[in-house]
Amino acid sequence: MKYPEFRALEDRNGGSKADDLLTASITAFCCVARPAKSDARQLEDLAVPLLALASPRVRRHAAAALSEMPHAPKRLILALAADDVDISAPLLLRSPVLKPADLIGLIQQKGIGHARAIARRQIEDAALLQTLRHFHDPAIDRALALQTGLPVSQEEEPLDRVETESPRLRETREALRALMRDTDAGLSTDQALADHLIDAALLDQTHFFRGEFAKALDLDNETAERIIGHSLNAELTIALASLGLSAEAAHLVLTGLFGLVHKDLHSLRLFVQSYRQIDQDKAQATINRWKTEENSQKLRQKLREMAADFERGGTGSSTRKVS
Repeated sequence: MKYPEFRALEDRNGGSKADDLLTASITAFCCVARPAKSDARQLEDLAVPLLALASPRVRRHAAAALSEMPHAPKRLILALAADDVDISAPLLLRSPVLKPADLIGLIQQKGIGHARAIARRQIEDAALLQTLRHFHDPAIDRALALQTGLPVSQEEEPLDRVETESPRLRETREALRALMRDTDAGLSTDQALADHLIDAALLDQTHFFRGEFAKALDLDNETAERIIGHSLNAELTIALASLGLSAEAAHLVLTGLFGLVHKDLHSLRLFVQSYRQIDQDKAQATINRWKTEENSQKLRQKLREMAADFERGGTGSSTRKVS
């Protein structure tokens, strides 16, 4: 997720020199298709000293941008991962650079907030699992149960209620709200709705997002599932635009659903430019057409069912008369 590039596109206002240098260096590194060890060393030497001077917003962007890069410099990743959880969460959730021993050290150093984020990784290391279970924390236990396919509890609660109350979701929500508040650029028409859909997409539970997405668009779950699909597509992009989501919010939703969808600055810039060209009123008209088609299909199905019931009733009546 390349938030630094988003800031370069959405907000070109100045910041501190440290912010500018850190953003520029990480953006440049992320745009290298196959960074060499020398690239990683250069980034590490430049970026690590800047962290103490950079704003939380830029550190948050740095952590998100590097969260899926296997060749990111280890010392920089560890420094960002040891930051507050609203900054480090993307790395704790996804970074391939962080090994089980690193994660155990972070948990021992930072405590339960980091442990809750780490619990959402796919974990196979026995020592790390033991460290997490040692907390006896409901949020951690639920995250581990979800990834192993075990029952969450004997008394199952609706997924939306469970996850909405989850402490790790609250941490993610606050991080995202802080991210969006740091600048007035790129805000969605309905910021509360944008935050809610981003939260839902980041849960790694596609059916939960589908339900919230269907509710926002007033569509049934089947239609919502078809629109979402399995990867970035035009229908989903139009639907997000119809809801008034900014380009950044739409990108956050898409990344939460499908992982890294724009792998370089050029493709990200094209997405932002094309997304901004979508007229919200026309997008809403497209949604209304989908609703009309959906209602028409339901009506046809209902008529077919009524006809089938009538035929079955008529056949039964004829049989009785013959006998």
